[in-house]
Amino acid sequence: MSRKKQAILMALPAGLALLVFFIAPMLYIFIKTLAQHGLKDFTAFFKDPFYLEILWTTLRVSIISTIVSLLLGYPTAYYMARTSSKLKKVMIVIILFPFLVSAVVRSYGWMVILGGKGLLNQLLLAIGIIEKPIKFLNTEFAVVLGMVHLLIPYMILSLIGVLQSIDPNVEYAAYSLGASPMQTFRKVVLPLSTPGIISGCVLVFTMSMTSYVTPKLLGGSKFRVMATMVVQELNVNFDWGAASAISYILMAVILLIQGLIVLATSRYMKRMGGGKNA
Repeated sequence: MSRKKQAILMALPAGLALLVFFIAPMLYIFIKTLAQHGLKDFTAFFKDPFYLEILWTTLRVSIISTIVSLLLGYPTAYYMARTSSKLKKVMIVIILFPFLVSAVVRSYGWMVILGGKGLLNQLLLAIGIIEKPIKFLNTEFAVVLGMVHLLIPYMILSLIGVLQSIDPNVEYAAYSLGASPMQTFRKVVLPLSTPGIISGCVLVFTMSMTSYVTPKLLGGSKFRVMATMVVQELNVNFDWGAASAISYILMAVILLIQGLIVLATSRYMKRMGGGKNA
C-alpha cells in the first residue's frame, strides 16, 4: 500500500467525524437560515454600523493579541529551543499548566487582579504611582491581557518545534563569516522560523476571533465582540436568523484572512522548505 493511501486511511476517521458532527450541521443550519430569511440577515449586518463596529473591534483585539503573543512568545520559544538547562523542563511545565485550568477560572483571576480594589490598583496605590484606582477591568486592555494569557502557550508551542529543527551550526557558520548576533537572527534564524511564526499567528488569531468567555468576563456587558453577539441574539433577542448570520460572517472573515495569509506566504514557504516537498 502506498504512503498516500495509508495517509488517507489514517485521516479517514477524523475526516468522517468532522463531516458528521461539524460540516453537516453547519450546512444544515446555513440552508435553513437561507430558506427562512434569505439574505436579509446577512445584508442587515453589513448595513448596520453597530454590527460593523463590533466586527472591527473583534478584528482589532485579535490582531493586537496575536502581535503581543508573538513578541512575548518568540524569545521564550527561542530560549527553550537552544538551552540545555534543567530550567527548560520547569518552563515546559509552566507553559502547559494553563491548559489544566479553564478559561473561566483564569478570567476570574484577572478580575481579582484588575478590579477597582484589585491587586494591581492596590500595588500602584501603595507605591504612590497613582492617587486613585485606575479602571482596568471592563476595558479593551483587560480583554487583550486576558487573551494573551490564554493563548500565548499556543504561540510558544508552535514556535518551539520549528526553532528546534534549525541546526545551531547554521548560526555558528554565520558567526564565523563575521555576522553579528543581530544580523544572524535577522538573516538566518528569523527567515527559517517563519513557518512557525505563521502557524502560531494563524492559530492564535483564529482562537482570538472566536473567544467568548474572556471578552465577556473581562470586557463587561458593554464590550461586544462577534462571539458575544451570537449569544446575545440567541438568549436575549431570540433571533436565530441574526445569530446564524453573525456566526457565518465570522467564519467567512476568518477563512478569508487565513486564505490571504496562505496566498501571501506560499511562495516564501516553499523557498524556506515549507511547501509540498518539505
